Amino acid sequence: MKILKHTVRALALLALIPLAASAQKLEPGKWTGTVTPPGEGVVNVTFDVAMKGDTLAITLNAAEHGSFPLQEVKLAAGKLTFFFTPGPRVDCALERKEDGSFAGKCGDNSGGGETAEMIMLPPKKN
Repeated sequence: MKILKHTVRALALLALIPLAASAQKLEPGKWTGTVTPPGEGVVNVTFDVAMKGDTLAITLNAAEHGSFPLQEVKLAAGKLTFFFTPGPRVDCALERKEDGSFAGKCGDNSGGGETAEMIMLPPKKN
């Protein structure tokens, strides 16, 4: 009986491994979103998400503000982290939400303590 219990547990754990791995991926394509800098209005942005080999590549497009490749992009345990350089270095940490979107804060390293809110919404399904 113990062997049967252990076998069932092992199979259940093995079944969860692909789910955990797929949960750590981002759907390639054009994501939409917003950035709300401190003391300013909402800026609509897009994110071009792609896989380059084993590396997640994202470019942030902020219309007249410019396009910025995101650096050191990491997705682990439901948290997306990266930085970009629109002038000062801006570090971001976004949490995955139940609907597949990400939301969180971005701040520069100048020590001013101000942060911007960022939201990333996955591509719409047809």
